Amino acid sequence: MKNKDMLNATQLEIAQRISDAAKSGDTESFENGIQEMFASIHDDIVAQATAMKDTADAAILAQRGVRQLTTEENEFYNTLIDAMKTTGDIRNALTNTDKTFPQTIIVQVMEDMQQDHPLIAAVDSVTVTGATKLLLNTDEGNNAAWGALEAAITKEIDSGFKSIDLSQFKLSAWMPISIDMLELGPNWIDSYIRKCLSEALAIGYENAIITGTGKDMPIGMDRSVADDVTVVAGVYPQKEAIEVTSFDRTTYGGLVARLAKTQYGKPRAVKGLILVVNPADYYSVVMPATTMLTPDGKYVNDVLPVPTQIIQSVAVTQGEAILGMGKKYFLGVGGKRGIQFSDDYKFLEDKRYYKIVAYSNGLPKDDNAFLRLDISNLDPTYLEVKQVSF
Repeated sequence: MKNKDMLNATQLEIAQRISDAAKSGDTESFENGIQEMFASIHDDIVAQATAMKDTADAAILAQRGVRQLTTEENEFYNTLIDAMKTTGDIRNALTNTDKTFPQTIIVQVMEDMQQDHPLIAAVDSVTVTGATKLLLNTDEGNNAAWGALEAAITKEIDSGFKSIDLSQFKLSAWMPISIDMLELGPNWIDSYIRKCLSEALAIGYENAIITGTGKDMPIGMDRSVADDVTVVAGVYPQKEAIEVTSFDRTTYGGLVARLAKTQYGKPRAVKGLILVVNPADYYSVVMPATTMLTPDGKYVNDVLPVPTQIIQSVAVTQGEAILGMGKKYFLGVGGKRGIQFSDDYKFLEDKRYYKIVAYSNGLPKDDNAFLRLDISNLDPTYLEVKQVSF
């Protein structure tokens, strides 16, 4: 599998199990799923490296996800290889060096996630170096107004901004590196590390973006963030699901009309619509409801009354969907990040485990930016034929 390819069927099934385990709190199933995913990626990378061992063309390697490394990245990976080959205290061999995890790798991992995972690309993702707080505009309806400077106007303008703490939550992923991979060299190890981190972190990010509770994690699109919402023990309540049985122009137009106002009732343009569904639902429910057979015998896919990007994500519960404006969800990644060695994780003889930590936060920019839909009874669509008399 090329580094930039979407997950294959086996890896998609593993990703679904990982996502389900994360939602239910099943730690054992979650860890087992992550290890299965990493093992699959490991086999793919080794197979590619073996098949291309005599290839030196940078352009061909780049097409396979093997990028040219910076000087700092080369130094880091060579240090990592030397440390893992050390027969003594491997922990000290790595931590005593001044070669820290390069920021450029983290940036590339984020780019990989955005390219391989449309949901992460669709939201307002902000990656910053070293920053721990950002100021977010939560109400685009606040406009400048002519008149006397009064406290009420100032208060209204100030209410449209919110400070987001990027160091409040952290997302961690374990990364196993087998001894036999060391012989592949820095470029292939980079491909493996980026793919592992990209897929592991993406599953965590997508779960948070869709249904994060707000407790020790970001707030998801399916949660209510209204000013008067009742938050219990840090958990934001889920929005009530709207039952949808058809995507005809009247029904779909009515749903989109709900998004045409901010949470404070101010009108706004609706743009950048996304419909996020579970992959199983897409083929069994959503595809029949958005695919039309034309009179000339051709199928037209993803037909919706309002232009909408349909995104598949294992984070969405089957039978449900999220409709909203992607850029109205803020995902910030910042603060201090690094790679750490663990001496208390369950080791295997031929593997060493490292941990990547990403500090993040995210939330809908307003309570009316996303709708939670019940699509369990969604009907297929058909070409409408109307008979008229002349």
